[in-house]
Amino acid sequence: MMMALPAGAQAGDWQVVATSDDRRALLTYAAGEAVSYSFACTPTEVIVTQTGVTKLLDLRTGAPIGDDAKAIMPEGAALMALFSGKGEPQFLPAEAAKNPVTGWDLTIRLPLADKQIKAAAKSQMLSLFTTGYTMAVPMDAAARAKWSEFLQKCNIAK
Repeated sequence: MMMALPAGAQAGDWQVVATSDDRRALLTYAAGEAVSYSFACTPTEVIVTQTGVTKLLDLRTGAPIGDDAKAIMPEGAALMALFSGKGEPQFLPAEAAKNPVTGWDLTIRLPLADKQIKAAAKSQMLSLFTTGYTMAVPMDAAARAKWSEFLQKCNIAK
């Protein structure tokens, strides 16, 4: 697993978006052309997606997973964890879909009361860990304010 900081990361990349479906709120972070984070809260959970994940590794076999259209995602590579800088990342099985630009889109579902979700509003960094390329996003005061706004819209106590 490789960890990097996105070039030019700043609080302006975080956006709270109004939704018109059953989701209470949507928080997004754009890290590049194909890579983004999204956090959508429903009445019972937060749906966490990272798009454009590349360089995945099957943890069961040690084999690399291709990023091309012919690649197949095994269970041992479809794992993701939300990490806000405290404790250890807890990998969960992720839903995986091919990204139309590059790599894979991975999605996990966390309960509204998840400790990492709440901790992000006070964190110095945030990351969605995968078995491949993983980036750390610095969290300054403006980014933490966006997280607080998202938590309020989701009715998640900090």
